[in-house]
Amino acid sequence: MGQGAGRNQEVTRLIGRSAVLALLWIAVSGHVGSPEAWFEGLAGPYHVTVRVVPAGVVPGVARIYVRATGHIPAEVTIHADRFDATGGSPPPEPATRVAGDDGLFEGKLWIMTSGSNSVTINVSGPQGAGKVVVPIVTVPYSRLTLGKGMGVGLSVMGAFLFVGLVTIIGAAVREGSMSPGETPTPHRVRRARSAIAITSVLLAAALFGGWKWWNSEDANFVRSMYKPLKAEARVTTGGNSRLVAISIADSAWIHRNDLAWLQRNGGSSWTPLIEDHGKLMHMFLIRDDIEAFAHLHPTTSDTVTFSAPIPDLPEGSYRVFADIVHESGFTHTLVSSVRVPATERAGSVRPNPDDSWFAEPVTKGNARVAMSDGTTIEWKRGSGDLVAGRPASLSFEVRNSDRSPAELQPYMGMPGHAVVHRSDGSVFVHLHPMGTISMASQLAFQMRQPGDSVKGTLGKRLAHAEMATMKNAAVSSNVVSFPYAFPRAGDYRIWVQVKRNGRILTAAFDASVAEEPEAN
Repeated sequence: MGQGAGRNQEVTRLIGRSAVLALLWIAVSGHVGSPEAWFEGLAGPYHVTVRVVPAGVVPGVARIYVRATGHIPAEVTIHADRFDATGGSPPPEPATRVAGDDGLFEGKLWIMTSGSNSVTINVSGPQGAGKVVVPIVTVPYSRLTLGKGMGVGLSVMGAFLFVGLVTIIGAAVREGSMSPGETPTPHRVRRARSAIAITSVLLAAALFGGWKWWNSEDANFVRSMYKPLKAEARVTTGGNSRLVAISIADSAWIHRNDLAWLQRNGGSSWTPLIEDHGKLMHMFLIRDDIEAFAHLHPTTSDTVTFSAPIPDLPEGSYRVFADIVHESGFTHTLVSSVRVPATERAGSVRPNPDDSWFAEPVTKGNARVAMSDGTTIEWKRGSGDLVAGRPASLSFEVRNSDRSPAELQPYMGMPGHAVVHRSDGSVFVHLHPMGTISMASQLAFQMRQPGDSVKGTLGKRLAHAEMATMKNAAVSSNVVSFPYAFPRAGDYRIWVQVKRNGRILTAAFDASVAEEPEAN
């Protein structure tokens, strides 16, 4: 095997191991159990796919992978910014070309603070220069515990050092100034015993103080760990309507405008919510057996409680995932659950034309799904297995009933949407062809100015910019692809959504993801 091929395998294994570590975090676009940030699009004249693997700690080193296709840049540099940093960007760090793969670059960046951050990719070469901003959410989400074996080993070593130090001090007091062969006097023995006792007390006090300090630091870390906003979902029925509502029950959000309360209780000062793809919230209902799915867009009067009519979903227990974006670019996925009751009503209630749902049998292993209008959506997954931590081929081709390429329309400003959900609910991610990132979050970093320190100022400009972006959106191909890597092995369901002839089409596919093989 050549050095280049070996290097590529090493990079692949490194990405896989990093993905496992990053499972301890909720990062990047606020998704559940899928912390990496993915972006695919243009950086000036260069088409790039960017993958950001979080470090697992804050401060920590994030790994950045940039793949260029078509025109290959001669140089790639990267730097990180925090959303509220107004003192300018740090010097860019070079990303190095991976041996044997001219289109792949890798680099590392220190992420120094929790919260809404971004990674800027700068590319330059014969075609000119360009850059792209990839928003990321970095938060400490888990506390690593000390292994039992290491704890026992450190305790034994500590006891050995304690006894050794006390013994050395006792021997030094008893015999330190004596001539060779001289016997210690009773006075020296008593002084040595006193020194041993005093040293033991001082060392015990130092150890106790260190233990208290460590516990205090540990408690401070636990308090600073990211805690997702608490959410409560419920279903209300009346007449022929069923509504699902989700409320942000977190006191820090309810009292977000009460500075005195926040100071007393150590709460975070959240920035306002902004629309993403024209909606303040994207809510997903997924039945526990993954046989029913809905993509809804609730409305709100207070940004605390959001509600939407439930379409014709079968009764059952549903997991609720709701994506929201803050003006700072910080994203959340609220998580809850509800029981959807049966209803005798006919027809469906769909006040929002962008709402959609799916409750049809799914044939396991089927790569082509036929819609009721004859349209087919086919997963062009290739011949390789899906492996955790490796880039997955999530490319879907849409054709007419006569197999000619179908003409697609933008669906909320995007060629398509996809939802990836692990069967046990531990992984949920809302994907777009541009990746896992939020369009509104990316705009927040691109448009922020030093004068946007007043909450709400940037949000107004973002709303106008996003509206213009969605208005000018177009779909040029019948193939919709989503950059992504499954974070862990297991069984998944993927719902793919496109729009044509004013109708939203949803197809469901099953995927079995294998473990990353062990390195030889």
